Order: sequence, then C-alpha cells, then structure tokens
Amino acid sequence: MGFLITFINFVDALNDWVGKICAFLVYPTMLVLVYEVVMRYGFNSPTIWAHETSCMLYGAHFVLGGAYALRWGAFVNVEAIYIKFSPRTRAVMDLFTWTLFYAFVGTLLWLSAPWAWESLRVMEYSNSTWGPYVWQLKLTIPAAAFLVLLQGMTRTIKDLHFAITGRELLTGSEAPSESQV
Repeated sequence: MGFLITFINFVDALNDWVGKICAFLVYPTMLVLVYEVVMRYGFNSPTIWAHETSCMLYGAHFVLGGAYALRWGAFVNVEAIYIKFSPRTRAVMDLFTWTLFYAFVGTLLWLSAPWAWESLRVMEYSNSTWGPYVWQLKLTIPAAAFLVLLQGMTRTIKDLHFAITGRELLTGSEAPSESQV
C-alpha cells in the first residue's frame, strides 16, 4: 500500500505543478489578444501572427491543464441518478466507467505520440503566412495524455480501495492548500 500512496502523491504533486505552471499561459495569451485588438481597431494595423500565437498558447493551456482538472474533480458530470447511490456504489460504478476513460486516453496517447514525434523530427511549421513552428504544440498532446492517464490511475486506485474497504484512501494530498482555494 505504501508504493500506491507514494505513486498517488507523486502524480498529484506533478499534476499540481504542471497545472499551476500552465495556468500562467493565460497571461501571454491575453496580452497577445489585447495587442491584436489594439493594433487592429486602434491603429488599423492588424498582425499576421497574433491569432495563431493565441491559438497555440491557449491550446497548450487547455490540454496540459486537463490532468490538473481531473485531479481536482473540475470536469462536468451528469449526476442526476448517480448522486442517489451510496458512495461505495458510486465507486463501483466509477470503476466501470474508468474503462471508457482508459480506452479514450490510451487511444489518444497511442495515436498522438508518433504524430508528435514525426512533427518534431521534421521540425514542422505552419503553412500560414507567418509560418511558426508547431511541433512544440503537437508535443503537448501526448504529454497531456500521459499526465491525464497517470491521474486517472490515481483516481482508479482510490475508487478501487473505496469499493473494497468502504473507506477513502488517505494519501495526504486530498485537501487543497491555501493557494489552491
């Protein structure tokens, strides 16, 4: 059990760290968009790079934040019937739904890794007028899928423990700190 708790704490800490770092991508995205709006509407001089840059920054922000969102239960759930069951029954139901999660994330990782690697290998760039490199954005997809897969494993372990014992697996990383609230 000690290894599982160490694994869960490591994955939780890793995804907290990545999530907090990626949260700061919203600032350069915002600056690029504000710059574009000011240039376009204030000076009638639109840029050729702002839209593509903001899309890439937001794309990285979005996909890399997924594991953090999963860690803190920030995804939207449809729980009309689910909430009527006992916590233990919900844990058992979650164990079945995790199979869909693993099928999706596994497929995403399996298909995106070679795609991203090929992009890196050829130093792929955009065909737009500006033509920035896009390989670094493509690398975020398998990286994010891997982080989400790890976080899903921690949730599965916790659900399995709860389904078997009827008690939550206490790892020391459940309660958000002051900075996360």
